[in-house]
Amino acid sequence: MSWKRGAYPEFTLEDLIASIFMLREPVGRKTMAEALDLGEGSVRTLLKKLDGIGIIESAQRGHFLNRKGIELVKKLKELFSEAHFVGKVENMPAYALVVKNAPEFKSIDLRDEAIRFFARGAMILRVKGGEIVFPEDNRPLKETMEELAERIEDVLDFSDGDTVIVTWAENPADAIKSAYHVAIVLKGEEIPEEVKSLVR
Repeated sequence: MSWKRGAYPEFTLEDLIASIFMLREPVGRKTMAEALDLGEGSVRTLLKKLDGIGIIESAQRGHFLNRKGIELVKKLKELFSEAHFVGKVENMPAYALVVKNAPEFKSIDLRDEAIRFFARGAMILRVKGGEIVFPEDNRPLKETMEELAERIEDVLDFSDGDTVIVTWAENPADAIKSAYHVAIVLKGEEIPEEVKSLVR
């Protein structure tokens, strides 16, 4: 968990990861800029970098991953899933993802990381006995937030021992990127070097 990304003025590793997942379907630059809350110039640079490592192609309907890009997504998915919309928490858009084989962590530290990365709140949960639970006392999420628990079960694939990250923020881009930020804090050492090198 000691891995830190270098400063880069235009976009973050979180933006890159979100883009790579997004580009499994053809997507235009304007749509990407809106989804990630980035300027079109930053998105242009980001796409140029992804093109530079040979993982995307472009056509009239937008930019999309080629075979090498799809292989990269498979590698990322061995670490953590794509962030999915799971409804609203505190009346704000909430996103969740699954982290596989997470190292030991303190939930409070990871919540702080999410909030530092523009989330308004976050929950760090574990899967135990097929249920999503709070790791501190193994209390099922269903007991306090049944709708959220059901929605997570609908959109995410998880198994026992997995960690589930839920973040919420005033806009979807911040919620998505803060979820990826927590995943990166947990699994940054294992993210392929070719991806990390793009933000150095």
